[in-house]
Amino acid sequence: MAFTPKISIITPVYNAAPHLKDTMASVRNQTFPDYEWILCDDGSTDESYHILQDQGKAFGDHIRLLHQENAGVSSARNACLKVATGEYLMFLDADDRLEPDTLEILFHNMEKCRADVGIFGWYIHQSEGLFSYVFEEKEKQASPEALYKMILRDPYLCGGGYPWNKIWRRSSLVFPEFPQDLHHFEDKLWTLQCLDLLKDPRFIFVDQPLYHYYIYDTSLSHNMTEEGFLRLAEHTLDALEAMRSYIERVHPSALSSVNELTREKLATIRDVLGDI
Repeated sequence: MAFTPKISIITPVYNAAPHLKDTMASVRNQTFPDYEWILCDDGSTDESYHILQDQGKAFGDHIRLLHQENAGVSSARNACLKVATGEYLMFLDADDRLEPDTLEILFHNMEKCRADVGIFGWYIHQSEGLFSYVFEEKEKQASPEALYKMILRDPYLCGGGYPWNKIWRRSSLVFPEFPQDLHHFEDKLWTLQCLDLLKDPRFIFVDQPLYHYYIYDTSLSHNMTEEGFLRLAEHTLDALEAMRSYIERVHPSALSSVNELTREKLATIRDVLGDI
């Protein structure tokens, strides 16, 4: 790396060939040049790694390609975390895209406010159309404790547990690893762990959609078999147990929130099982 980047972008890649070129173009077209992009191919069986190698030539020193045997999204993210060097850290999924000025807007907002965490708006692309998420006043005015509980309880409030709608100041905390034994809510648990490691955190909300999140009807979660749902239910129960154990140990004031989430997910599982 010939320069010290201001922003590190982390992307796990697994069989993303149909969308990867568009994702890479959205980073290549950024108006902000001081970034490094770390991508880890997690043993893809399609053309993903070939595309990364071919398209990556246009990025020069901005890009760093890692490759490993298939070990899961958390393992791939952890591999990227270990080598990130930027002042700020953010995530991009391999089938999503950034607005051209995403990095520029985030960097200047984080610098201006001296924030530890920035949470920004996003577009949602799905078959029903294009939607955007903007923040409510209750989110923007929330205390750190209220924000924590919203992220724990809700998939969208305060950005939920998604890693891709947040940017972190790397000097504010030592990042934990993503839990590799979980296959659901692993990103939510990681986000909560990061928030617990911050001391008197300063948050900012960038109330502008900067990220394009795509929901594809052909994905497993939208075309699920009975066997697939049972596997997801098992993963969900494991994740809920892990989050409850963590909250009890580290952040017991949020127990009511994890209990609400658990009741909601159990009810959904029971309803679907009743229809199978």
